[in-house]
Amino acid sequence: MNPVPRIGRVLDLIGLVLFLAGGGVFARAWLGFRSVPAFERQSGDDLWAAIRYADSFVRWQHVGAGLMAAGVAVFVAAWLAVRRDVNAPAAPNDPEG
Repeated sequence: MNPVPRIGRVLDLIGLVLFLAGGGVFARAWLGFRSVPAFERQSGDDLWAAIRYADSFVRWQHVGAGLMAAGVAVFVAAWLAVRRDVNAPAAPNDPEG
């Protein structure tokens, strides 16, 4: 088995951080959605206050999904970088080639 080059490991780490951050934001939005039915308008709020409250969680959900998608894209980029590096022809002076 060939060793993984440094760029592959760095990209995997970046992808993991993005994916986990997206999962955390997505989970926070999901927990926020659970509080929407208990929302009570304050005096002075307009009729759309509850909808704006729910929409804030929809935005966080989209941010979380976007971060997770970016993490997956970085994982694919890491895989392509390692695949390209492994399939590259050996250098003429390479003793292993």
